[in-house]
Amino acid sequence: MIFALAAALVELLTGTFYLAAVAVIALITAGLGFILPDDALILVFLAGSLAALALVREWRRRQSRKPGLPDLDDGQLVTIAGHGARADHVIVTYRGTRWDGVMVDGAEPAIGSQAMILHKAGSVLHLTAANRTATPTPPQPIIPSSEPL
Repeated sequence: MIFALAAALVELLTGTFYLAAVAVIALITAGLGFILPDDALILVFLAGSLAALALVREWRRRQSRKPGLPDLDDGQLVTIAGHGARADHVIVTYRGTRWDGVMVDGAEPAIGSQAMILHKAGSVLHLTAANRTATPTPPQPIIPSSEPL
């Protein structure tokens, strides 16, 4: 029981699921201690810990394959503020700050013109020449669920 409590406390400090699994198995082993002989408890704990660790690892591996949330910046318009070192590199203003950008369609936009964000790679925006009729769509406000609609 003491080992289960210690593993659970360390788990809260580190934030890993591995120690949580070990804490649960230690708690189960402590409960089985009332009906199983002492020699079997070590084997039960080791087998349970290995099985739980394998399950947690497989679960985390599957979770990492799931696609993330869509990038809300994709499709937004930016303003060309300058040209970079290479022909396809530009400096743009977006959300009140300057960003590095790469024109993926090979266009060389004029300063002050607009381009559309295709996607981000780190802090570099991958851009294409903006359609003249396109207008930026404002981001949707996030309404907390505690407030009435």
